Amino acid sequence: MPDAQVSPSPETRDYLNITETADRSRLAVKTLYNWISLGRLGPREGVCHVGRKVVIHWPTFEAAVMRRGENGAA
Repeated sequence: MPDAQVSPSPETRDYLNITETADRSRLAVKTLYNWISLGRLGPREGVCHVGRKVVIHWPTFEAAVMRRGENGAA
């Protein structure tokens, strides 16, 4: 039986994977993973762990990181 495709709602499209977040934020994927492993990015910045995957709530990330200025989470 094929997997059912669920159309993304506006709420679910607020969650991006690391690659999508890197593209939108103009940061490197490696930078995001490094910041997560160092504790500079976490739940306060919209990072959620879903099983082995990491998703980021874009509005929270944008407010917490992107609006801080050029240095991001530093």
